Amino acid sequence: MKYTNISFAISIVVILWISICVTLGGDRQTTAEESKPNSKASEHVYWLITTNVKDGQLENLKKINTEMVTNTKSNEPRTLTYDWSISADGKTCYFFEYYANSEAVMIHTKTFGEKFADRLLGMIEIDSFEVFGNPDENVKNSLRPLGAQFHRTIGGFSR
Repeated sequence: MKYTNISFAISIVVILWISICVTLGGDRQTTAEESKPNSKASEHVYWLITTNVKDGQLENLKKINTEMVTNTKSNEPRTLTYDWSISADGKTCYFFEYYANSEAVMIHTKTFGEKFADRLLGMIEIDSFEVFGNPDENVKNSLRPLGAQFHRTIGGFSR
C-alpha cells in the first residue's frame, strides 16, 4: 500500500508524539511492591446474606439501611463494600459486604451488635449466610450463631 505524503506525515507526527509522551513519563517503572493494594486479597472476607423481609418491615429496613450505611462509611474505613439490594417484590433483601480483613469484620460486628442487631434482626429472617475469603477463628466464632457457612478461597485476585 502506498502512503500519500499527508498520511505519511501524519504517521510520523503520531510516532513522534508517542515517543515524546513515553520519554516525558520517565524511565522509572512501578515495582510489584508499589502496585500492591493496602491489604492482601488473601486476607479479605466477604459475604452474601439472603434474608426474608418480615411483613410490614420494608420501610423500616430502608430506614435502618440509611443509618447503617452512614455509620459504616464514616467509621469503618476497612469496610470495602457495603451493599444491600432488595428483590422486585420487596420480600427478599440481599446483604453484600466486603472487608479488608478479619479485623475489619470484627470492628463491624461489634458496632452491629451494639447499635443495630436487635432492630435489624426484628425486621428480617436469615435464609442463608455465605461467607467467603479467609476469615480467622474470631470471625468464624462471631458469625456462626447467625448460621454462617464458610467457603475458603482457593485462588483468584482482588483489586
